[in-house]
Amino acid sequence: MKALLSSIMSLAIITGTFLIPANVKEASAAAAGDVVVNEVAWMGTTTSYNDEWMELYNPTSSAIDLSGWSLKTQDGSVSVNLTGTIPAKGYYLLERTDDDTIPYLAADMIYSGTLGNSNEALELYDSQNSLIDSVNAWYAGDNTTKATMERINPAADGNSSTNWRSSTTSYNGGYGTPKALNSGSAQTTEHINHVSEDLGAINVYFNKSALTQYASAGNEANYNVNLENRLIKRLNSATKSIDLATYEINLPRIIDTLMQKAAQGVQVRILADAKDATDPNYIERYETMRLDLEKMERGEDGVLGTSDDVHIFSDSPMFAVEDAAKRAQYGLPSDLSDIPTQTVMVGNTSTTGHLFVNGEEKSAGAYYSPDHQMHNKFANIDNDWIFTGSWNFTVTGLYGDDANMEQGILDGNQQHSVEIHSPELAAAYLTEFNEMWGSSTTQPDAAAANFNTRKVDNTPHVFTIGGKKVELYFSGGDDALGHLANLVKNEADYSAYFTIFAWSDQALVDELKNKWEGSYLDKTGTLTGFDVKGVYDSSYWNQWWSASVEMRGVTASQSSTDNPNTRWNNPAPVFPDNETRKMHAKTMIIDADTTSDPTVVVGSTNWSTNGNTNNDENMLIIHDTAIANQFVQEFDARYESAGGQVN
Repeated sequence: MKALLSSIMSLAIITGTFLIPANVKEASAAAAGDVVVNEVAWMGTTTSYNDEWMELYNPTSSAIDLSGWSLKTQDGSVSVNLTGTIPAKGYYLLERTDDDTIPYLAADMIYSGTLGNSNEALELYDSQNSLIDSVNAWYAGDNTTKATMERINPAADGNSSTNWRSSTTSYNGGYGTPKALNSGSAQTTEHINHVSEDLGAINVYFNKSALTQYASAGNEANYNVNLENRLIKRLNSATKSIDLATYEINLPRIIDTLMQKAAQGVQVRILADAKDATDPNYIERYETMRLDLEKMERGEDGVLGTSDDVHIFSDSPMFAVEDAAKRAQYGLPSDLSDIPTQTVMVGNTSTTGHLFVNGEEKSAGAYYSPDHQMHNKFANIDNDWIFTGSWNFTVTGLYGDDANMEQGILDGNQQHSVEIHSPELAAAYLTEFNEMWGSSTTQPDAAAANFNTRKVDNTPHVFTIGGKKVELYFSGGDDALGHLANLVKNEADYSAYFTIFAWSDQALVDELKNKWEGSYLDKTGTLTGFDVKGVYDSSYWNQWWSASVEMRGVTASQSSTDNPNTRWNNPAPVFPDNETRKMHAKTMIIDADTTSDPTVVVGSTNWSTNGNTNNDENMLIIHDTAIANQFVQEFDARYESAGGQVN
């Protein structure tokens, strides 16, 4: 449908003897600032200092014909006669000598000449030889790290030193954002376009950019959103109860908010994931989380067992951090006498320590190991609102690091959050929470609690919320991925777009293969016209078990019964992400911008056996045209950044 709309918009209008596309501004109609020099790799790349490239950006709402335009240095070392068109809100990439500088992107222009490393100046002229933009010095960029010089604000003066910075986004040539939003762009401003408090409201938030030119009328997405602020706003609305299930938590403002609500008399219960304290990947983060959890459990008065305490339970027991210096940093008492030392069996290991968060018991004094993950990230507020999605409530998840958090810079993993105003949906989440908690009171029941594979399918799955059909599936027990595979098989008619952190589930990729090329068999099939596009987290892009390997028709380095390497005969246009950090979403959009029940799949569930069976997860399937379109806007930004062609 997007392609159809694009075709309609591009219908030519007759002007004299020429055909001028209706949405393309003629070269003679350009004004200063209509196209700007947006990024310059004057230092080349990590591959070669000769691999220089430049990028132009069109901030206007119309495509611009660059015929007769020129880009040149004042000293004449580079002089390029431009051709072609630069899209509205789009980019134009110039690569020196050949098209191999950025292998995953096609250059719009190949040029010759050399950019100097100092005392250089660029000027952009239109077909009437009018100066459209200029940059009179290299104000940023780094020749050692090969970080490009990025423009901060396309509307501000290109000759101002304060309007440029060195890129902080990694790509295959160093640091830069070819044909993607600049890491220092003013376009990272938060945009809140649609939020409702009404019963039946579904509010969607993205922490990264979105291409709102693909929005349906009046349906611009909420993007560049500080998800922490949205969650705190929702938590602060609680008057009775907050049930929070979190894989990890270390954001100080959220922790303070939960403590404040508990002190106000709101019942606050937290389900947390107990990570392996000896795992080198988690030692520091695990200590931080335990310190924060103990702080909340003690409440604002710092005393265990009083009315202002936050109540906490886990899938496996947690032991207090004993380091006196670290405890002092968190305002915790050095004396741990109020948390008795215990020796218990955790998995097959006898463990001794100050056990301050109880976990699901195998039997009296014996607990399950923390091998599986309580991977949920949801909050149930007053059994009225649900806040969920892919976002972990962490510094790295939203900001990237502490320095960014202090400045409010959203340079964390790519995420989404969804909040839904539905007591019926909240009741299902409450049932799930209590199944893991082991009771419906503030006190968990370790003997009655059930996590991951020990859970049962005990909640309704189909709801009508604000006139929209919404499906809900929990892991383990509900076979969430089986329902997703059936959705693709039985309901997808035109397209499936996805962004995914980790994908190894074979049934789901096989159903997409059959839609794509009419066959479930290895290296067999003919294109059907069904549209598949996707972006994978780059860290899992080449793993032998990843669905990306099969979709590209690649022979895997190994195979297994569950992952037999059923290669696609016609490789699909899927890409590794080009994000600053992790591509952390678990999102699929079905039949977007069509009349065939547009649907979006969201939540915490990675598309794997662990995600479906072993971990504790939640998956929402939302059938709604407007919400699917909002996810398309964010998907298109990720897809374009990864090197995909947006229709």
